[in-house]
Amino acid sequence: MTTRTTNRPGTLRERPAGSGNWQLRAFLGNDPVTGKPRQVARTFHGGERAAAKALTVLVSEVEAGRFDRTTVTVGQLLDKWLEATEPTQRPRTVYENRRKIEGRLRPVLGHVRLDRLEADVIDAAYRGWLAEGLSPTTVHKYHSILSAACRQAVKWGWIDRAPTDRSSPPAPARHEMLVPTPEQLSALVAEAEERDPVLAAAVALAALTGARRGELVALRWSDVDLVAGAGFVRIAKSLTVSEGVSHVGPTKTHQSRVIALDEFGVAVLTRHRAWMTDLSVRAASPLVSDPYVLSYNANGGRSVNPDTLTHRFGDLCETMQATTKGQWPYRFHDLRHFSVTTLIAAGVDVRTVSTRHGHASATMTLNRYAHALPERDREAAGVLGRALGR
Repeated sequence: MTTRTTNRPGTLRERPAGSGNWQLRAFLGNDPVTGKPRQVARTFHGGERAAAKALTVLVSEVEAGRFDRTTVTVGQLLDKWLEATEPTQRPRTVYENRRKIEGRLRPVLGHVRLDRLEADVIDAAYRGWLAEGLSPTTVHKYHSILSAACRQAVKWGWIDRAPTDRSSPPAPARHEMLVPTPEQLSALVAEAEERDPVLAAAVALAALTGARRGELVALRWSDVDLVAGAGFVRIAKSLTVSEGVSHVGPTKTHQSRVIALDEFGVAVLTRHRAWMTDLSVRAASPLVSDPYVLSYNANGGRSVNPDTLTHRFGDLCETMQATTKGQWPYRFHDLRHFSVTTLIAAGVDVRTVSTRHGHASATMTLNRYAHALPERDREAAGVLGRALGR
């Protein structure tokens, strides 16, 4: 038996020696899951020089990606993707991703080899989930996870192209934006002050600052400056709760921002701080050194759970629905919409609105809140008309 090595990742082996029967082997790389080396073999009959040329062709085919480079399944990819993304994701996001993977993705697609995952297989899974009654928005979330994992597999060199790029996920439903009127907001705050001062402060803060729910509950009094008429709130963190454990991390865009408060905003927070101080004294539970702004604990040492705000605000709207005229179909997040649309309609430039609310870009603000611009457009028409009229 004669074995030859070449200057390329492959070997020649003549079996038996002098027979002219050559076994060609080319190295495919290590399997990303097992770590074991993988090879592709081919037989060739002829002289050694011709066999070396055949090996060169085989190695070129391997380098061109004509052979499977991995036996990884979709389930194994999802596990590796979760492991790789966990350090940079919020615990709540990791929890939700894992829940979706275990609930739907793994049972349907986990056994499929990644290099054999095609768009038609993916689309069949989407159709199946829709037939089970899942909403297009929910199915699109599963697509987002699978797509992110497949794109990572491309970066790792496991596959050449993400099959999800060729799939046809359902478009997520676009919910109509519902924004309470200023009169409704005043009524909500007044009602909350009677039954839940913490919720009242949260509603007022959400409307005045446009901060996200997690950003509001992460606020401590050290983040607030209540100088009369020129106060501000510094938004630098966001609080989430996953499996009963609170986690404080960066904001959604990983950027901090300072939001100015006018006299009314300063008065709201001054009144709320006085209420917290009084509660602490009456409960004989001194405030901690840096209490949370929104806390149901007398000492301010524990923040409100973000979901608690959502549920209590929903109950508040139901109460208003039952006791007053009109419709109150609002979510806590709609208070953020109120803040953005009110500022845009009032003529505040979009870049300032975008920065104040922590949007990724002014373009995102324009795309999301374009409906708030018609009034400004009508005013612009008036300006032009008056200019030409002169």
